[in-house]
Formats: sequence, structure tokens, C-alpha cells
Amino acid sequence: MQNYHQNNCGCRQTTDYGRYSSTQYVSRPQATPCCDREDSLDGMPLAMAYVPWQIWQCIYEAEKGFCRGTIFEELDKPFHGMGGCNR
Repeated sequence: MQNYHQNNCGCRQTTDYGRYSSTQYVSRPQATPCCDREDSLDGMPLAMAYVPWQIWQCIYEAEKGFCRGTIFEELDKPFHGMGGCNR
């Protein structure tokens, strides 16, 4: 996985911009996109989420729901212990 905090391409040189000195304040320049990154979603509009109402069907008993972490059987999904997507 790429470390986005470490920049080796030279597009965004890290400097002391934006820090106060005893005589003046140096304004920070606007960030420019990194030349090494290609974003296929660049320029796409933001999405609007659609979240359907939960239907109260196939409800677990209280003890089982507590152990499983949900009372809804439809939401009882396996946990694989890794972020993002299943690999």
C-alpha cells in the first residue's frame, strides 16, 4: 500500500510555509495535484447516498441478536478482519 504521507515525486515539496516568524507570516501556496497519481474519478460529481428503510422481518431473539451484533438476520454478515474489500 502506498504511503501518501511520504512524497517522492517532487510535485509537492515540503517546506515551512504557513509558520509564524518573528517578523512576518508567509502564506501557504495552493496545493497542486501530484504527477504520479492518476485519479480515474477526477472531475466526477459527488454522489448522493441512498439508504433504504430497514424492514422489520427475520428478527433474531434478544440473546442471539446480542451475540451476533444485530437483531436483523439480513445484516448478519461475516467479519473477515480486514478493511476495504474481501481479499
